[in-house]
Amino acid sequence: MSWRPAKCLSTLKREIDRRWPNRDHRTDGMIGDAAHCGGGGTSDHCPNSAGVVRAFDIDVDGISADWLAEHFRDLGARGDLRLADGGYVIFNRRIASWSHGWRWREYTGESPHTDHVHLSVSRDASGYDKDGAWGIATATISSHPGGSSTAVPRHELGSRELRLKNPLMRGTDVAFVQRWTGAEDDGDFGDKTQARVKRYQGIVGLDRTGIVGRETWKKMRVTVTF
Repeated sequence: MSWRPAKCLSTLKREIDRRWPNRDHRTDGMIGDAAHCGGGGTSDHCPNSAGVVRAFDIDVDGISADWLAEHFRDLGARGDLRLADGGYVIFNRRIASWSHGWRWREYTGESPHTDHVHLSVSRDASGYDKDGAWGIATATISSHPGGSSTAVPRHELGSRELRLKNPLMRGTDVAFVQRWTGAEDDGDFGDKTQARVKRYQGIVGLDRTGIVGRETWKKMRVTVTF
């Protein structure tokens, strides 16, 4: 059948693409496949009676996925009408929903949702077609939710090689790499950041070293000065 995305999800996609213009789109999705919608499936990826799809899967590569999932949960907890009456977010084996007071809970569904963030919006047209910004395109993402507020040392992009060390390398350049590769942007080059860098390097055709050297910086469109 013909379908269209909820208007608020079209706005959301534009904001996410503006905030992370070089993100990966491979696990993005709105309209469901046969696995979701075949045989009378009730997934939010299936068009409702008005032909509207109320779900959006957002690829985690190239975005701050932890921050984004928490941002959705926070909006719901604050009473955003787009997330009332049936809204929920799933990411990395956790779910927060309107029906459970927007508290994070363990998610035990078949997919752990580690490669994408799933968002379902309101069942009501006054919510799912509500216009307005999501506060993502221009957000300041300086640390992961609940993280330290300690200032991150400033380092010019492309001014040094970044790698896993002890003590951890720390700086605004690390935070940039984390945002680019979809790691939590706390400014510390730890194990999870190294893993994200390796994944990114594999995507762009570089050796998966986990080290942000000259070629990796260049792939991130940064001028190298070291």
